[in-house]
Amino acid sequence: MELKAHLYRLENIKAIHDLAAAGIDHNVISVFLSAEGISLTTLEVTNVINTYDALGKEKVPSKKVQALIAAKKIGQEDENLPCPV
Repeated sequence: MELKAHLYRLENIKAIHDLAAAGIDHNVISVFLSAEGISLTTLEVTNVINTYDALGKEKVPSKKVQALIAAKKIGQEDENLPCPV
């Protein structure tokens, strides 16, 4: 599934999760989002909800997180790269 326009915004993903947690059918959520300008099928709504629920189940060691942050900083500060990382 590709992320649709504006779906990457955290507020939209949380709204989808909150609507599902309230017991609203995924088809209804899909229609609601389409009315708001975010075209998602029922299957895509279900996938977003399942992915959201899977987040945070595994913890990454803090050393790995620090290494990723440091690597990103190095990439952002390197003027030889053609575009920002």
